[in-house]
Amino acid sequence: MKKLIFLACIYALPTSAQNIDDNFVTFDYTQLPLTTVGEDLRSYRFEVVTDVEGANMDSSSTYQIRLDNAVSVYQKRMETWLTKMSLLQQQENSSGLSQSMNYPVKPSLQLVLKPIQHTITTNATASGIKISAFNEGDNGLLVKYTLLPIKNVKFSYSKKGANASTKYDYKCSYTLQAKMEVVDPSNTILFEKTVGGTQIKSLGKYKSTYDFAKWYMNNRASFYSQIESEGRKAAISGSAGTLDSQFGYINKSRKAEMYSVKKYKDYDYTDVILAYDQTSEALLKVGSSRDRSEALDDLDNAREMWLAILEESNLQNKKERINAKISAMIWCNLAEIAVWMADFNEVDNQVSKTMNSGVFKAKSHIKGEKPFYADQKTRWNANFE
Repeated sequence: MKKLIFLACIYALPTSAQNIDDNFVTFDYTQLPLTTVGEDLRSYRFEVVTDVEGANMDSSSTYQIRLDNAVSVYQKRMETWLTKMSLLQQQENSSGLSQSMNYPVKPSLQLVLKPIQHTITTNATASGIKISAFNEGDNGLLVKYTLLPIKNVKFSYSKKGANASTKYDYKCSYTLQAKMEVVDPSNTILFEKTVGGTQIKSLGKYKSTYDFAKWYMNNRASFYSQIESEGRKAAISGSAGTLDSQFGYINKSRKAEMYSVKKYKDYDYTDVILAYDQTSEALLKVGSSRDRSEALDDLDNAREMWLAILEESNLQNKKERINAKISAMIWCNLAEIAVWMADFNEVDNQVSKTMNSGVFKAKSHIKGEKPFYADQKTRWNANFE
């Protein structure tokens, strides 16, 4: 009986499951900038300044307010204490008996720590940051970094070990950002963005929380100076990718998944293989020019070959040579071709057809490519539309 069930399962499997041949084509291309400038402006220089005076004044004002409040509270508590002590002393004088058991605790002045001032000068630089296809020079773009005050300083610890081996592993998180502005020679701001963010710094392990408190008390000023210096450098260096992506012509390599069909039964897929080969050759020419003009004819030929194959597409019959599965994979290929031809309406068309297909593999593929295609459209329109 088990054997009959097994045979029945075999015969129930689809008999026309053409095998998709997954391939990857690796080719070079130039990632176009999101903001384009004329060739005469394709040089850059850097300037780094700080904007912390206002924060320093605010912290000084807040400190004075807290200090005045602490003194005021102290004076009021001392007045109450002195009044009570006066009465107790008078009772002692009258009775001859000590009232020391009733003495109230003498108030103390609350400690208000003087704030650490943000450093107005800085040794942070933008050395090492480049804009692809630009040169360093004084006649093009000014990239200005305005360093902002450090904020949101928070300490945390994790307790590790047990008994006498217990340790308190401390970390500090803080935020330090900078305003990045790219300005042309006419002082027009072409791009601005707040860069930098939260940093995490390890502070070591301590035998107790009190040991850490003692360390912090003795090293507070130098600690703030250190994280300020590190945070400023991190904010600037972390902006390199954003700056280059916005203005640079970046040489990149893409590994595109392209589809063909493996031999299946008596079907002849020579035309599919030839279309795939033509597509591969065309994609390898994409990096020859920024506008892909040297690849356009080959890309167009590849597209026509795929479209000719799709003329016999039959989405309802799985047994057809070009069935729904193969059609969907061809749509994926056509979407990739259309991107490099800058035919973004056709990209949207092929993406839509693929997403509405019932072919999971094709839908998964095209869903993963949609962000890349959208980015390419934005960059192309910024340069050639």
